[in-house]
Amino acid sequence: MKQRTFPRDIEQLQAIERRLPENHTHMPKVKEHLKNRLSGHKGELALNFPLSYLPDHYHIFHHLRLYDGTHYFQIDCLILTSQWMLIVEAKNMGGELFYNQRFNFLSRTWDEGPQTFSDPVLQVRRHRRQLQQWLHMKGFPNIPIYCLVVNSHPGTSINTDDPSLDIVIRTEALPEKVDEINSQHSDLQKLSTSSLHLLSSELLSNHTENEFDYIKYFSLSIIDFKRGVFCTYCNALPMIRKHGTWQCGSCLHKDPKAHIPALKDYSSLIGLRINNRQGRSFLLINSPSAMQNILRDMNLRSEGEYKGRVYFLK
Repeated sequence: MKQRTFPRDIEQLQAIERRLPENHTHMPKVKEHLKNRLSGHKGELALNFPLSYLPDHYHIFHHLRLYDGTHYFQIDCLILTSQWMLIVEAKNMGGELFYNQRFNFLSRTWDEGPQTFSDPVLQVRRHRRQLQQWLHMKGFPNIPIYCLVVNSHPGTSINTDDPSLDIVIRTEALPEKVDEINSQHSDLQKLSTSSLHLLSSELLSNHTENEFDYIKYFSLSIIDFKRGVFCTYCNALPMIRKHGTWQCGSCLHKDPKAHIPALKDYSSLIGLRINNRQGRSFLLINSPSAMQNILRDMNLRSEGEYKGRVYFLK
């Protein structure tokens, strides 16, 4: 099983929104991207409850990103058994949804007015073909692959111009849909126990993280971001380093570990490598020894000596 982790690109977008001045030209787009990504992630989290009804012997993989020999493709959730596989595309879209299968697009009537999106049905079926290609590349036998588009938003209605479209469902219907699929496969298993475990291992080892970089996408650099340590109580900026701790100039709150979220922002925005000078510049610290103590106490891996020492943020 591949557990779900918090997406790195959302972490980066949150850091950008936190550190970018409110009047920055890219701030509206940053907020829009973050809103959409958080909504999608919420849809994926909504799968947890219906998936808990499935048998323990089902192999479940979240956020699986594979390479089919030509393109990468990402699957929100993959369910693997010895007889079949199921690709689940998670959505969290409210409003009146209409799946136009004649022209392959999704339209929505919502508070913001009518909107048009690419077709999730087309996408999940493409992922099925790509997964079939990946299985062929790895030498695994043909195994039936099903696909579903699962919407978790409570305030949505779903319609289509294709009465035969049966792969778009609400999240709460997922266990019953899985039972329906499983009932079609009472014959012999397609994969032996050893092949099933081998396929699970191959899926895990071939997963590649999506390294999409919003810093490059928005053409940002370190000079665009607000520096300093945010107050962990009132969120004022910056806190001041005094006598081994951080103190807020607004509410006087003290926190000796307040630099940790700031350095997490640094790793998302700038990179994992940091030296004493870079740390002082970002945290607004004058003392090299104070910065050295902060980095040393975090038990970070380091390379080099003296002024040439570089630390690697986790």
